[in-house]
Amino acid sequence: MVAITTPKSFKVATGKGGDMEKEKTDFEIWMQANGFHGKQVSVAGESIGFASATSKRAKAGTKTLSKTDRLAMAAVRAGLPEWTPETDEEIHALGVLRQTLASSSQSSED
Repeated sequence: MVAITTPKSFKVATGKGGDMEKEKTDFEIWMQANGFHGKQVSVAGESIGFASATSKRAKAGTKTLSKTDRLAMAAVRAGLPEWTPETDEEIHALGVLRQTLASSSQSSED
């Protein structure tokens, strides 16, 4: 079972002189990690199946991200294709590769 926890928010300086601090939402952190800038909220949201209004709420922190949302965000971050019967084999192979790499890394640490 995988535990889903909310990562700690990052504080960033805003305003002149950095005198105000605003905590970034998980969606904003994810957007930045994927190379989306602040004006690409809708484009970022569309990549995980959000409507424009939902994207804006996620960025503002007024939408709680579900496990499904976070899994979609992880898939986009990992560069996975959208699941279809045709992409199933590729996605499965990537999962096997990930497990193999994790096992190999763990073995080398021992």
